[in-house]
Amino acid sequence: MDSPIETTKKICDLISKTFGLRVFYIAPSGKIIHESSNNQLINPLYENQKQNLFTQLNFYASKKYNFPLIKKSIFSEKYVLISVFNNHDFVGTVLIGPSLSYPLSEDRVNGIINDSRAFFLREKVVQYYKSVPIIKHDKLLNISTMAFLMLNQVLLSTDTVWEKNGEVTEPNEKIGKVDIVVSENLQSSTSHERLFEKKMLEIIKEGRVEELKNLPNIKEEEVASLLSKNSFIRSNKNHIITLITLVSRASIEGGLHDEIAFSLHDRFIQQVEEVNTIDETRELAKEVLYTFAVKVQQAKNERYSKTITTCKDYIYKHIYDDISHNDIANKAELSPKYLSVLFKKEVGITVSEYIQQTKIEEAKKLLIHSKTPISVICTMLNFNDQSYFTKVFKKVTGVTPKSYRERHHLMEK
Repeated sequence: MDSPIETTKKICDLISKTFGLRVFYIAPSGKIIHESSNNQLINPLYENQKQNLFTQLNFYASKKYNFPLIKKSIFSEKYVLISVFNNHDFVGTVLIGPSLSYPLSEDRVNGIINDSRAFFLREKVVQYYKSVPIIKHDKLLNISTMAFLMLNQVLLSTDTVWEKNGEVTEPNEKIGKVDIVVSENLQSSTSHERLFEKKMLEIIKEGRVEELKNLPNIKEEEVASLLSKNSFIRSNKNHIITLITLVSRASIEGGLHDEIAFSLHDRFIQQVEEVNTIDETRELAKEVLYTFAVKVQQAKNERYSKTITTCKDYIYKHIYDDISHNDIANKAELSPKYLSVLFKKEVGITVSEYIQQTKIEEAKKLLIHSKTPISVICTMLNFNDQSYFTKVFKKVTGVTPKSYRERHHLMEK
């Protein structure tokens, strides 16, 4: 019978051959125990020093995780880190990669070369990026989950793996546990780009900080439009400048005072020019979104008493439930009659009207951003029947759900 180390080596070889990826097995001391190369080239920008790769990934051999961790290098490569355990003892890390989510364009590769001042390595770097396997994010998530199962006999769901990755806080992160895999591309003409931009701006405008981590369909920077052919970093900086402009406008529309928004805008524009690495630009983009969303949320909450804010938050969090006036009154620890008076006085409409409006706002998002049938949206939001849903929707928006979708739908046909 093979020893645990030999078994791990064989699993590494199997993963490498199956997916065409380089695989390292690294001891907690940092020593490379085994390597399955699959004849893959090493990025010339690491100067053939594997330790340089580990440094760029902020990889520490003694650090362990109870889930597969997906990390991205400053050169757009993705790697999967899997801690290996034997009878609950940490015995090393399996490092799988590199892979790319999308092929890198020639201009983007040239930008990386220029930023690295590796002009004499141009041909080797170009050849390297042509050789790196292209694995879309969802598939890499599946590979990481399967590899974790093979190495540790623990089966996690891909949703859990994605969520856990979002909770990781690296030492150099500035904004805590907010998982925003931010694309700096916000100005493409494709429907997916328009979809992402509109959703992101809605979240900022509404001050929904908790939704930042759930932004779907986000383009990755390697397929974002190039705003500088000479520098990958400069291109990303230019995208962040666009990001800052868009979210500052959205925050003003959401109720943030003009002077605060303009002050944040100017401060972040200055910070853009102070960052010097891809990691720093990614972190700054996260900070921009998080800061503006928090400021809008604070501005909205300051308009109402703590009691009404609690009621509104309860309604939003239970938007897909059958919410009753009594449920909200119980949450606010008020009598239903007193809640009615207080809510109408502060908000200007009744509790029931506010629930309807909030549900219709949610329905509008589903009509714009999904292909979910109108009948299903009606059921999801707990309307009694589709005719009643249509009546309420038209009362709030002036048009039927069908007409609204036809005018505003962003998904590909």
